[in-house]
Amino acid sequence: MKKQKIKVYDNEFCRIDVWLHRNFPDFSRSAFSRLIKQGLVQKNQEVIYKPSSEIHPGDILEITWPVDTPHTLEPQNLPLDIIYQDDHIVVVNKRAGMIVHPVRPFQKDTLINSLLFHGIQLPRYGSPLRPGIVHRLDRDTSGVLVVAKTDRAYLELIHMFKNRLVMKFYLALVEGHWKGKRQVDLAIQRNPRTPCLMKISSSGGKPALTEIEPLWIGDSYSLLQVKPRTGRTHQIRVHLSSQGYPIVGDKSYGSNRSEVIMKRQALHAFLIVFSHPVTRKQMFFAAALPSDFQEALSHISNLTNIIGNSGYHG
Repeated sequence: MKKQKIKVYDNEFCRIDVWLHRNFPDFSRSAFSRLIKQGLVQKNQEVIYKPSSEIHPGDILEITWPVDTPHTLEPQNLPLDIIYQDDHIVVVNKRAGMIVHPVRPFQKDTLINSLLFHGIQLPRYGSPLRPGIVHRLDRDTSGVLVVAKTDRAYLELIHMFKNRLVMKFYLALVEGHWKGKRQVDLAIQRNPRTPCLMKISSSGGKPALTEIEPLWIGDSYSLLQVKPRTGRTHQIRVHLSSQGYPIVGDKSYGSNRSEVIMKRQALHAFLIVFSHPVTRKQMFFAAALPSDFQEALSHISNLTNIIGNSGYHG
């Protein structure tokens, strides 16, 4: 058994089983219910046995984890491009091909493994497999990503993402001659035929809204600035494909003639804007465009001057 103490920073009351699952998403709510009924969770030094028990701001919880629960992730010397960091957050330019966090015990080669190797402090929230992770990028999507280093920063950032207080801007190179600005407001759900992929939903899906503005339009390809207003899985890729403009290299969502230009989806998280979770200062972070994306742009036109080659923060 391993014990872990954690403070509740939320500003609202909540069932303890719901709260634990929300902040330790790698464990199901039913798993936490079992822990609670077994007397393995304390609130303010008192054992509780009811999953419906309420927790309040300022409560101190102590969780006794089963001995076989994976709590340690292996540090690995993997490339890490840090744009900015302070005591509460670290902002990185994630390279394409890297998964953000493990999805199963003992998985390696993720951003989390790299952060640990480079001595980056990570919070208890989100443990054991995704400590500090408040949003994600697909494996083959590159770009700017913010990670919490403290419990307080984690909770504040989760709140901001949930309430759409974070602005994210992507660059997408698509197949086709794009026309005008537009919003795509189409719900998304899991594809029952291929569960690892998503699809447009006519009923029962989650609402998804994406704003799209062209930066350059060619005869066969277009460079777009994309601003997702919601954060659904594969949202940008699904929405662009639904409009008849699949992302270059994204064979999962309809690209079938541009693999010679780029081997992975030409999608890059270029800019993120949010209030610092502790100081409340407005922060802007931009991630430099990776070389394969630059080469793809050079292949079709001299577009690199449009977007520049350096990161920025402020």
